[in-house]
Amino acid sequence: MENLARYVKIPPMQTEPRDLAATYGVRFIAPDERVIVSAREQDLYFYTVYAGRHELTVERGDCVFYLSEDKQEAFLRRGPFKLTSPWLATVIRGYMPENKSSGLRTQANLPYVNGCATRQVFPPERLGDPTLQWLDIPPYSSEQAHHIHSTVRVVYVLSGHGTSVVGMNQQQLRTELYPGQIVVLEKMCPHHFETADERLIVVPLHVFSSVGALENAHPMFQGTYLIGQA
Repeated sequence: MENLARYVKIPPMQTEPRDLAATYGVRFIAPDERVIVSAREQDLYFYTVYAGRHELTVERGDCVFYLSEDKQEAFLRRGPFKLTSPWLATVIRGYMPENKSSGLRTQANLPYVNGCATRQVFPPERLGDPTLQWLDIPPYSSEQAHHIHSTVRVVYVLSGHGTSVVGMNQQQLRTELYPGQIVVLEKMCPHHFETADERLIVVPLHVFSSVGALENAHPMFQGTYLIGQA
C-alpha cells in the first residue's frame, strides 16, 4: 500500500486569490486607492511607485515617470523636482535622463504579437535604460503567450477592459482590468493580458529594457561608412 501511494494523483490544492497574488508577485491597485510600492530586497534596480494622488520630491540623481491630470501626456523628469502626481508616478533611483514629455493621443505604430501594436512613449537611450511603452490589445486577443520578465513592470490601464491572467497551471488568478487601474508585476511573475469584445490600451513602464543603443550600435553609427579606411 505504501508503494501504491506514490502513484496516486493528488488533485491540486485550491489557493485563495490573495495568496496567489502574493505567491506570484502581482498587485492590483484601484483608481481610488492611495498606495506606495517600493522595490523588494531581491530587485536589482530600486524604484518606488506612487499610486493615487501624491505630493513628492524627486531627489537629485533620481528621475520620475508620471501622467498628466487629463491622462493625455506622459512626463519624464530628473531630480531635484517637486510635483503633485494625480494618478501614477514611478521614481527610479540613479537614472538622470533629460526632461521629456510625450502625448498619449496617437495610435501605436509598431506591430506586436497576436495582432497587438505598441509605441515607444519614451524609448531607452542606452541598453538597459528604463522605457515607457504604449500597448494596444485589440478585441479577442492576448498581448502574447504566458510569459515572465526579468524586472518589474508598472502598468497603467489607460482605456478599455480586459483580463489579467497570473500564475501557473491550475493555480491561476484571473483579474478584471479597467480604466485607471494600476498593475505592478514583480520580476518573474508569470502573466499575460487578454481581451474579449473590447479594445484594451495600457501604458507599461519597464524599469529595465533589454534593447537600446550602444557606443558603436546606434543610428549615427549604423549606415555610416568611413572614406579611405579598410
